[in-house]
Amino acid sequence: MPLLFKNELQNAYLAVWQKRETPEQLMSMLTLSDDEKIVYEQFTNERRQSEWLTSRILLKNILGKETAIVYDKNGKPYLIGDEQFISISHSRNMVAVMVSDTNIGLDIEQITARATKVRHKFLTGSELEWCKTDVEHTLVWTVKESAYKLIGNGLEHTEVEISEKPNFAESAIFKVRIDRCKSHIKTCHTQLIFDNILSYIAE
Repeated sequence: MPLLFKNELQNAYLAVWQKRETPEQLMSMLTLSDDEKIVYEQFTNERRQSEWLTSRILLKNILGKETAIVYDKNGKPYLIGDEQFISISHSRNMVAVMVSDTNIGLDIEQITARATKVRHKFLTGSELEWCKTDVEHTLVWTVKESAYKLIGNGLEHTEVEISEKPNFAESAIFKVRIDRCKSHIKTCHTQLIFDNILSYIAE
């Protein structure tokens, strides 16, 4: 069972899983409700099946019980019968889940040239000056995805800006400005997990 870690943070839990199992192996770790079985059976892609199952295994690991995840009209997940907030993300080889007493946004991405190739679509302000490498582009992408998931109502990536280059090696904490109706300054936590970058922003 490749649970990489489960960390208790301030008012939150963060768990990360390294993808290895087949959907059949993952299914044996859960007891799905009839409604969940209907949702699962709609996935024809094995990768998507594994991600969906793994996110629920991680949630079970965090809460100590099986809890249903549903989604609002903007695609933001929430828990049935639980007032805690949840955010879910997956990369090519990992799945991450965060549960918190406050609203959160989480993203994890494998470091590749993918974000670099579309840098003109999401970089803004001073980011255009200091963001040059695949690592930096992936970092900024995860930050903006985290902000998007935090807000949950169609935030544009260009409405989020890292004003100063983060001092990033294996982890970093820095301020992010979100311009939606009015400017908000949020704190972002970012860390390197093997060849992935994980970022999260909490209220």
